[in-house]
Amino acid sequence: MATPVVANVLKTGAVLWVAPSGESKPDETSVVFGASWGGNWARVGYTAAPLTMAYESTEDDGEVEEELAPIKRWRTGENLTLETQLAELTAAYLQLAAANQTAVTSTAAGAGQKAYEETGLGGIEALTEKAWGFEGRYITSGGVDEPVRVFIHKGTAMVNGPLQFSRKTGEKVSIPIQIKALADTTQNAGFKLCTFQRVTAEAT
Repeated sequence: MATPVVANVLKTGAVLWVAPSGESKPDETSVVFGASWGGNWARVGYTAAPLTMAYESTEDDGEVEEELAPIKRWRTGENLTLETQLAELTAAYLQLAAANQTAVTSTAAGAGQKAYEETGLGGIEALTEKAWGFEGRYITSGGVDEPVRVFIHKGTAMVNGPLQFSRKTGEKVSIPIQIKALADTTQNAGFKLCTFQRVTAEAT
């Protein structure tokens, strides 16, 4: 391991991005921290909770009669999960969180007609697969903001809990979203669930 570096200790929020499955990652050199990722990437709006990332590994032990402890261990399964809460309650974000293919329709205001948006839930088996990513901030020893990014090549979302409508002070309606990665078989071993990227210095 390397010598400890104070700049490597992070305290940062994160911005969530989504794109069609198979979308290319933003360029680490030309796409600076806080900029649009370009391509088909779209920023998901405000969040009402920290974004968490959990990697889980299931393992199997190799045991022999001659030893009390296992002599080898294999990974037999793995999962990668992101969770946060979407602070904006819209038809589009509800569909995004539900991994649903139901259309969102918008009707413009007119004479005797109020503007409204509409969507629905229920009755669709297929889950929409998307590419997901998030960006936090890394501050170099020179005080420059650089991005820390995680890219999930392919994953599905779900509404991970109830929407709470409350009049209590400090409480607001949010959409709890959970994103579970799928193995992207086009990626090399070691990268099939996600890619972690941290820009550490400017180009020379």
